[in-house]
Amino acid sequence: MREGLVRWDYRKGKIETIANVAESWDVNEEGNIYTFHLRKGMRWSDGEPFTADDIVFWYEDVASNEELNPQFPSWLTVGGEPVKIEKVDDYTVTFTFAKPYGILIEFMCFMGDSLMIPKHYMKQFHPKYADAAELDKMVKDAKFDNWFQLFNNKNQVWTNTERPTIFPWKVVTSPETGRLVAERNPYYWKVDTAGKQLPYFDKFSSQLTQELQAALMKAIAGETDYQYRHMGFANYTLLKENEEKGDYTVRDWIGGPFPCVYVNQSVKDPELRKVFQTKEFRHALSYALNREEMNELFWHGLATPGNPVASPRDPFWMEGFGETAIEYNVDKANELLDQAGLDKKDSEGFRLRPDGKRLQFTLECYPSEMGTPAIDIFEQMANYWKAVGVDATAKEVERSLWSQRAHGNEIDMPSYDIAKILWILDPGWFVPYGWCYWAPGFAPWATSGGKSGEEPPAELKQIIDWYEALKSEPDPQKRLELGQNILKQHNEQIYIIGACSIDILPMVVKNSMVNVMEKAVGEYRTLHESISWPFQFWRRQA
Repeated sequence: MREGLVRWDYRKGKIETIANVAESWDVNEEGNIYTFHLRKGMRWSDGEPFTADDIVFWYEDVASNEELNPQFPSWLTVGGEPVKIEKVDDYTVTFTFAKPYGILIEFMCFMGDSLMIPKHYMKQFHPKYADAAELDKMVKDAKFDNWFQLFNNKNQVWTNTERPTIFPWKVVTSPETGRLVAERNPYYWKVDTAGKQLPYFDKFSSQLTQELQAALMKAIAGETDYQYRHMGFANYTLLKENEEKGDYTVRDWIGGPFPCVYVNQSVKDPELRKVFQTKEFRHALSYALNREEMNELFWHGLATPGNPVASPRDPFWMEGFGETAIEYNVDKANELLDQAGLDKKDSEGFRLRPDGKRLQFTLECYPSEMGTPAIDIFEQMANYWKAVGVDATAKEVERSLWSQRAHGNEIDMPSYDIAKILWILDPGWFVPYGWCYWAPGFAPWATSGGKSGEEPPAELKQIIDWYEALKSEPDPQKRLELGQNILKQHNEQIYIIGACSIDILPMVVKNSMVNVMEKAVGEYRTLHESISWPFQFWRRQA
């Protein structure tokens, strides 16, 4: 339900960018200065005016405050320099970059809601504006150690019921209770074509559960109005069979999982790193997978075997991407493993590393549905690799622990899904930038300008250079070529080994729901269900 200066639009069947909180914007000829014209008369949910001051407050007092943000947001950093945001008047702001920034508008659709902070409310928790003694008391009363912990806590729009918002609904019951409830924002600024204020629904609620099965059962029982997340392709038939009973319809949204294994190029074990950084080794693992068999086992033959190099819906995708070394060829796999210096084996038939130790690594995942439980898929992949003498095992851990370990460079081979479109907005999928499952130890190096993290090898530096050039390139055709260069290298090198891609997301829609899109792209980068504009949903009365 997020709102930014601009937003995604899928009404024409393709992902486009349109004006939102900003009614328009201008870009100078050099492509480095964006001027956003805000809608006059907008108000926060408590009735206070929304103006350029709220955006400047985020820039000067939040993003630029090193206690709140030790590192300035990388998506607003170009040429190594953070953006400069300035107020022209109450309803006009400029964003000035050191170099041209060709993908700012797309980034704004994805992450721009973070700039919307109610200064009039949040300044009471900031030492620049608050009385020191009063702020110290609030920090202690809330049982925090310092002011910035309190500030971040109060700035959480989904948990702090007191924080004003410009979203369609304002949270009135915190999810800490096990149920999120949000009520209609009386000052929401959108109207329908007849001039009636949106949203139509007075209340939005979400029951929270840690059990995927519970979410599925509620949908089947007819207790869910609208949801695709966690329904899962594996449950497609079950959901369809219960349509009449549950009084809902399953719509086929676009997208779906692409289970894959990230071959960690920065793995901490130096000998294992040498192996993982060898192209022949990665290709061998790809050849060793029987993807057609996996397709039948897990996806009823409806998935597309391949390696994850974006998808045909992504503008940077090219014909043939993802098809390198995907045929099932055990002989070729063994040959390449020998070439990679893994030609010696122990008494049990497992290959030895160059240092004489058995080659062992773990595929680590967390509980999720990818057409079938993730652990089943990755165990199957590990079994194929054991068949060519590679001692691989799969392990399932709790989700938050997995995330902590993956970002902390603690996992040999993080095993998960991948972005198939709009990856330039979340570049870690294909670029060691900020975060990156396939090179987490190198990723901070790029976004910190070499101040943190570990310096990557030359071939990964090249990917980083291409991405930095892409960000600052105003020419769309040149941006296209740079993005294609990044994906070409992935296609040739195979840093990420995929199983099969399924492109069907079952969307459960209660039959009484109206104004719901027949089909849309369900992705994190398109903000999940938000791309279908829930603020204009309504219910047909019996």
